[in-house]
Amino acid sequence: MMSSIIRQDMSTKDWTIFSVKRAERPHDFMGAKKKKKVLKEYEPDCPFCRGNESKTPEEILAINGEGGWSVRVVPNKFPAVEYKKDSATAGERRHIEGPYLSIDGIGHHEVIIESPRHNDNIVHMDTGQVEKIIRAYRQRFIDISRDHENQLVIIFKNHGKRAGTSLDHPHSQIVATPFVPGYIRNKMFEAQRYYDDFGNCVYCNIIKYEMETGSRVIHDNDKYLAVAPYASLVPYNIVIYPKTHQSCFAETTVDDLRDLAGVLQVVLQKLYDLLDDPDYNFVVDSSPVDQSGNRHYHWHIEILPRLSTRAGFEIGSGMNINSIFPETCAENLRNQKVK
Repeated sequence: MMSSIIRQDMSTKDWTIFSVKRAERPHDFMGAKKKKKVLKEYEPDCPFCRGNESKTPEEILAINGEGGWSVRVVPNKFPAVEYKKDSATAGERRHIEGPYLSIDGIGHHEVIIESPRHNDNIVHMDTGQVEKIIRAYRQRFIDISRDHENQLVIIFKNHGKRAGTSLDHPHSQIVATPFVPGYIRNKMFEAQRYYDDFGNCVYCNIIKYEMETGSRVIHDNDKYLAVAPYASLVPYNIVIYPKTHQSCFAETTVDDLRDLAGVLQVVLQKLYDLLDDPDYNFVVDSSPVDQSGNRHYHWHIEILPRLSTRAGFEIGSGMNINSIFPETCAENLRNQKVK
């Protein structure tokens, strides 16, 4: 194999340049050894710690456990978009200024508090706790999708400063917007075009091929598959797919949640141990609300470790340069034992 090769993601038609003249050893991606904060189980000033519930907006959802709540969902105190229930029409929320368009910043922005403990981490939790987190994701995704003004619901987690987190207490977020942005529309368009051309979901074909070949498989169980994508955007990029076709995250059943929690936790544990707790983002990527149940899209979770920085070429071209092949990442992660 050449030291440089360009691969295409068949689901998006985006390209990634793989230039692997640099070392491929896991510790080459760690950078300087991080000085880890020593966190306490409870912080009196943290709004997310159990006992400080009065410091957050009114609770939307709580999943209880021993001693009180285990997972809690609240409105974001500093929302990017705001929930507003009134009689205004979509047209009345649009504003034209010469060639420019704006709309009112309505939507939902919520925080999923993943644990009562300030120093918890999803990789160290009991799998039952991770299942509760995903149950909260699913419930709020379904509830928010019922609001006819919401067209897109995004669930995401920022872990570490390079990933954009502002509070140490473990949490995720949900944002819903009244439109589908061009980035998502392009992904939907390419998935639809592939289905029209070949009569199959591109993601289902990817899953089938990855399971047959195995070189990019990281971990799986009966219902979910974790792989290093063929055209990985960044080093140690991971995608988790449901093995059966589901276009929308809301199609996940309650019975599926334990299996999903297990795969998500295992791959995050492997990243944690192999790369010394790297900063990362993960996103639940699902069909827009009004396109649930379609045959061409396939929801998934994408995990993007923050091990490198996009530079001028990436910004100018929209392409990524990756310094390690996904086959190497998958092998390293497969071989990493979960402690």
